[in-house]
Amino acid sequence: MSSTPHPRKGTTRRDADSLARGSQAHAQQSHHTSHDGEHRRQPTATSTGASHYIPTATYGSAHRSSRPLAGPRDTAAPGGPNLTRRNAIALAVVAALGGGGVWFATSRPVQVKVNGQGLKVTRGATLEQVRDAASLSPNAGNLVSVSGKVLEQGKGFALSARVNGADLDQDQIGSYRAKAGDDIQIGDGADRSEEYSATTREVQPKLLMQGGYGAVAYVSQWGRPGRVETRTGTTSGETADTTVDEVQDCVIMLHNVKPDNDQKLVALTFDDGPSEYTQRYLDILNQYGARATFFNLGSQVAAYPDLSKAVVAQGSQVASHSYTHPELPTLDEATLRDELKRTFDAIRDTDGVGTTVIRPPYGAFKESTWLKSGGLLSCSVIWNQDSEDWRRPGADKIAANALNGIAPGSIILMHDGGGNRDQDVEALPTIISSLQGQGYTLVTINELLASDSSIPDDIKSGNATLPEGCVWPTELGDA
Repeated sequence: MSSTPHPRKGTTRRDADSLARGSQAHAQQSHHTSHDGEHRRQPTATSTGASHYIPTATYGSAHRSSRPLAGPRDTAAPGGPNLTRRNAIALAVVAALGGGGVWFATSRPVQVKVNGQGLKVTRGATLEQVRDAASLSPNAGNLVSVSGKVLEQGKGFALSARVNGADLDQDQIGSYRAKAGDDIQIGDGADRSEEYSATTREVQPKLLMQGGYGAVAYVSQWGRPGRVETRTGTTSGETADTTVDEVQDCVIMLHNVKPDNDQKLVALTFDDGPSEYTQRYLDILNQYGARATFFNLGSQVAAYPDLSKAVVAQGSQVASHSYTHPELPTLDEATLRDELKRTFDAIRDTDGVGTTVIRPPYGAFKESTWLKSGGLLSCSVIWNQDSEDWRRPGADKIAANALNGIAPGSIILMHDGGGNRDQDVEALPTIISSLQGQGYTLVTINELLASDSSIPDDIKSGNATLPEGCVWPTELGDA
């Protein structure tokens, strides 16, 4: 008696029945030929169309010869080499049948959308096969020279494609394989450039000033070098420049701080300290729960280190006012950078805080000064509310000047050192109490910058430095 194999996935019922009949016939043939001392194998067709020899032991009943086989087989182990061969053949058949199932799983059709129309394509189809299945005829691009002139029409890329909303580059087009549910857009192919040799040069950023006017000038964009290739076509012989990496210019933004949601924030600032007046200012600020910014001279920080530390301890901010109070635009590049660096270093070493914020002496800081600064600073702060305390007009006048026309984002100029500041000390309580009475909060420059979401986060920190990969420009650009 013979057993009928179960149909496998990918094998039709008719295939299974045929396979069973082949197995039974083979069992009968084996029965007859074994009595003749011979062993023959009969081919049977699988669903894949391949012929496989199916041993009797696999699909037929076990059959024992009525007489032993002659020769060395008499001493072989039960079943002998014939049984081993039959087992191997059986395994090969099973593997082939299983392979048919894998073939069916990987080649079955899947539903996709091509240029807005539903279509069934073979799973794993290339874009070229999808194109053909959809009967599309996109125009191939052209072969072009390095300057863009057409050398040969239709010798560019065969097609362009977007899959599930994402544009594919040429490598992705070549490696794409269709899967169920893909939304495919196929269009005309892009031009392809001729082969070329190339040399590369670096393009340096320029310094741009933007914003017109403002009490604050800050780096809104750091400069990055670009790269340009000079390409020479091997077919055309033409030479053309191609931008590989866009240069990023350095941009200095002039801006009046505008606190978000019109928050009533004001910054009090004091120049030329620390001095014998510093502690008196700090005591008044503490009395009213207010903070301020002290633009200190590097030389004064060295002379009064404890007072500089006291400013930070009170919660107020320390920033640079240069080291020796020169008019910065008049300095050469080396001297300017020394003034900046020495003061920043003195504040860091004395107060334990980093800053790259400066109030230039006399409010003088031109675009040429920015250019010569070498990227040592991130923000220059002047004022838009002048108390004119330097005139010593009396405490009442100083207070009136500081308060007249005040608005959210105002920066008030006062002085700590540089002369007699008794009038400032007298005027300060009036200024603070009046502002607080109008609902204003007195904050540091860093806090004021932080209130304006248009200002970059690194600038708001008060300690922004030239980022890695960026360079400082050496040339002015057109605004």
